[in-house]
Amino acid sequence: MQKGLTAAMEDYLEAILSLKREKKVVRVKDIARALGVRLPTVTSMLQSLQERGLVEHEKYEHVDLSPKGEELAEEVSRRHRILKGFLEEVLGVDGERAEEDACRMEHAISPETLERLVRFTEFVFLCPRSGREWLEQFQRFYKEGIPHEECATHIRAFIEELEERVSALGAGEGVMKVVRLKDLEPGKKGKITAVKGKGGLRKRLLDMGIVPGALVEMERVAPLGDPVEVRVKGYHLSLRKEEAEEVYVEEI
Repeated sequence: MQKGLTAAMEDYLEAILSLKREKKVVRVKDIARALGVRLPTVTSMLQSLQERGLVEHEKYEHVDLSPKGEELAEEVSRRHRILKGFLEEVLGVDGERAEEDACRMEHAISPETLERLVRFTEFVFLCPRSGREWLEQFQRFYKEGIPHEECATHIRAFIEELEERVSALGAGEGVMKVVRLKDLEPGKKGKITAVKGKGGLRKRLLDMGIVPGALVEMERVAPLGDPVEVRVKGYHLSLRKEEAEEVYVEEI
């Protein structure tokens, strides 16, 4: 949590950012409806945020984020998306519960721990010893447990499967087709396996929900390859060519 800000303040900043993306013009009643609070409560909070230089609002006028407020709101939104994605994609928590838990967790997690979650998620989907099937086995273990006698059976099955994979690879078969997002054909879908890039570029991609394990659909590529328009988790996104070059997907 940003020093000096309460969890409620961060929720307001995140809500204003979300409404701004959706409606362009944000009004007090929109915020009240989104957060399920009364209009006077919103007015009071906006005054507190304005005193901190985070929002711009005049009575009876629309609400906007200051540059500093927008930066903080983007960070809160990023934490939320990463946490929700981890809870859903890795731990298998249902969507509604993941949303609620992410809302609580986003206010307390440190940047260092958040980055470890991102890297762990990438590792899970990239490491050949883990992946989607491994996560499904975790769900089974969580719900039913695994009797000790099954362990030996699973080990033998894993060794046999590994030997088959090695043989298939030697014959040029069964190779996972991973391409850069920019090379995915319109109408095709893929699962994001890695997000490369450095600094601000990678952070921007993660902020938009482009994280390992997420499904992506290519909608359109401009004639000169820029921009690239995709759909991720129901959201339409427009990426620059250099951004799409840093995202790797497994075609499905």
